Amino acid sequence: MALLRLDDLKPGPVRHKELPSLLIDRIEALRSTLEEVYPMSMAEWLDGFQRDAHPEAEVVWWERLARCYVEYAQRRELQCEQRKAAFNVICKLALGASDANLTGDLASLPRDAFDEMVAIMCSSTRQ
Repeated sequence: MALLRLDDLKPGPVRHKELPSLLIDRIEALRSTLEEVYPMSMAEWLDGFQRDAHPEAEVVWWERLARCYVEYAQRRELQCEQRKAAFNVICKLALGASDANLTGDLASLPRDAFDEMVAIMCSSTRQ
């Protein structure tokens, strides 16, 4: 069985030629909030959501991720690279990564970062 290489992946088809203006506003807010740690143009954000089967649900997922990141980042004085590492950890946790996949990013963060991020993420699911 041949392994699939990332270079071989192709974007899926555009499923939504246009998105509702209110959804576009929410996507712009996400782009602006995450610009430092997830730099993508508005066109790239829109393209991704236009290819999603359920863009509204994906925006909700990203909004939760952004809230968790902002809550953690506002509690600490972090350098730019630490903010990027914090975002990576939160994103990986949201995608179900194991602790072993987080060690590189966690190495640059305060010792209690993991526990704090998990607590923030758990409390965000109850909101």
